[in-house]
Amino acid sequence: MSLARTVRKRRGLVVAVLAGALLTSACGLKPEVKDQLAQGGTGGGGGTTGGLDSGLGGTTGGTDATTTGGTTGGTTGGFAGGSTGGTTGGTSLTTGGSTGGSAAGGSTGGSTGAAAAPVQGQGTTTGIDFKNKTIRVVLHGPLTGAGVPQNSFKSGGPKYWEQSGPGGGPRLILGGYKVIAEAVDDKYNAQDALRACNAASKTAFLILGGAGTDQIQACGQSQVLRRANVPYLSSGVTETGLGSLPNYFATSLTYRQQSPLVIKMAQDNGFLKKKWAIVITGTPNFDDARESFTAELKKVRAQGAVGDFSDKDIFLTEKAPQNCVDVGNKLRAGGYESVYFLGQPLFFGQCVQQYPSATYTGPGPSFGIQSVADLACRTGVAGFKGFYLHPTPDKAMSQGLAKGAPAFTDDIEAGIWGAMQSLEQAFNLVQGPLSRESFTAALAKAGAPGGVLNPAVYNGGSRFGGTGAYVNRITCNGTTGAIKTIANYKK
Repeated sequence: MSLARTVRKRRGLVVAVLAGALLTSACGLKPEVKDQLAQGGTGGGGGTTGGLDSGLGGTTGGTDATTTGGTTGGTTGGFAGGSTGGTTGGTSLTTGGSTGGSAAGGSTGGSTGAAAAPVQGQGTTTGIDFKNKTIRVVLHGPLTGAGVPQNSFKSGGPKYWEQSGPGGGPRLILGGYKVIAEAVDDKYNAQDALRACNAASKTAFLILGGAGTDQIQACGQSQVLRRANVPYLSSGVTETGLGSLPNYFATSLTYRQQSPLVIKMAQDNGFLKKKWAIVITGTPNFDDARESFTAELKKVRAQGAVGDFSDKDIFLTEKAPQNCVDVGNKLRAGGYESVYFLGQPLFFGQCVQQYPSATYTGPGPSFGIQSVADLACRTGVAGFKGFYLHPTPDKAMSQGLAKGAPAFTDDIEAGIWGAMQSLEQAFNLVQGPLSRESFTAALAKAGAPGGVLNPAVYNGGSRFGGTGAYVNRITCNGTTGAIKTIANYKK
């Protein structure tokens, strides 16, 4: 769905787009898109106290299992190690140890810990240039049509692969292969996203979803991608129509998975025992978000305008509302103090300005970023408070977690960099020669330990691998937003 024509003309609209921390729109799939879809148009180290969330490594644990592996490894290897892993493990997820496995390990642990390079003729290797030793990956997002900070969107991937290797040079994987990360334009609507993904499937090894529930769902459900075994990764958004797809992976918590954490966030920050309203776009793509959070509010006996929270306290909006006057009046009339908001970013800013006295909250990756905070604060509203979950922390914390990465321009670039970091970890999970099929099988079996992003775990079943989300507090500093990460919640 493209933004309304009047919205497109507004130069001030900025929505965040990133592969590991993706901004979502409030768009539903149009009938023609559904028709197109139908036609096909690391080193050993974790342990019972280490590993990923204290559960995937060996028996002795490590000092920082999610990023550096353990010091002694374990009998079952580290994160996603082999069936027996190494006996001593390694100190690095990317290099493994002298006798342990790498991030992928092996059936008995390898002598070098390195995942195998691709081999021509073994599996689907589209996107791999064997002569020049490159692997092409594509990230789709709204380079046009939504006022996105385009340079950050396009620079995050190259900043990781081209500037984060030894000495600030290229980062090589799989015995010397360089990853070429390219951003392509989906024009901020599902039809163009589907066309962009289908085209990219012919030249890219894998595709990452860049923005919008609509766009992600369209590409995730593409039969063109499925028939070609193209791995498709995105941040967690809706679960509708995505959970059974063999080539799809949500790398962060979905809306449904985040609902209990939004309640925890409200309790921890003092706005749970208030009068609640839900303002959400009336699209089927957001049904799971609305239904799951409504259930959570009723479970804790939250209050609505009159008595217990009920469906009367839910306000469904259009996909691209012209303004928030009507909703603002309803919020004011109900005396609401806490508002779960999931919808269009520009509309969010309008609602904050219409009704700034409430605390606004909700799931990521919609509103926990600088550009959307700026929308809320652009008129200098006093006292605005927001608490949003997000796949990545604020820019300063991301820079610290990135450990020596080049300076990030903004939190969008930091999120894309973090997504590429997790992607490298996923590449290193592959046992045997790299192909689309071996990549998908390896990632589905395990996950990625993360770094800037929280870990992702699939365990051979679920396609929704998120394990945690950061709590980003939003306030106004004059006419710009101020974001501070104050917690990291685990599912």
